[in-house]
Amino acid sequence: MKNSKGICYYTCNTHQIEIDELCRKQLAKSTTLPIVTVSLNKSIDFGDKRVVVKGERGPLMMHKQIVMGLEASNTEYVFLVESDVLYHPSHFDFIPKKDDIYYFNVNVWKVRWSDGFCVKTDNSQQVSGIVASRKLLLDFYRKRVEEIEKNGFDRHYEPRAPRTNYESTVPNICIRHDNNLTQSKWSVNDFRNKEYAKGWKEGFDVPGWDVKQLLRLPRSIKI
Repeated sequence: MKNSKGICYYTCNTHQIEIDELCRKQLAKSTTLPIVTVSLNKSIDFGDKRVVVKGERGPLMMHKQIVMGLEASNTEYVFLVESDVLYHPSHFDFIPKKDDIYYFNVNVWKVRWSDGFCVKTDNSQQVSGIVASRKLLLDFYRKRVEEIEKNGFDRHYEPRAPRTNYESTVPNICIRHDNNLTQSKWSVNDFRNKEYAKGWKEGFDVPGWDVKQLLRLPRSIKI
């Protein structure tokens, strides 16, 4: 169907359950788009189509899960959605203008689960912010799985070119905790290449969200 959109939601089932449940609840509130769930090692009660894959958590498995989700999808465009990101409804308003470009929503804040500290950069291109043609994504991720199986993982999760950015009206929140696959950066000094730190912002607030209430901070019981 022309301009149809769907979601590929993938989870490793290894995060704190409070984080997964919070993000699923938000996702269910944010969109009515069809959701294909690809779950590692156990089934979860979430999504319109559900796939369970056995294996070990890691970059290769993440790529395989994305392939499975894309194969099970039947929409023209697909948003890649991760289980520890809070998505605002405006994220899903975007429709790709071209079928040969990967689109990244760079309006995203990183929020530290432990205390709600928030940071943002201008060009945070993350897999969790991608939307593109299902065929384009499937072609890339199938090849990427083959590359990783042959040569190992080289630290690069995102499709390279051609890609461009967009910004949702209200930002998404990427929750940073003690079990992210990628390293968190809480200071400009944490960046080896300072180009990626352009537009650095920090604080304890994200526009359009009540971070303190959302993360139930301060917590009376440590999670």
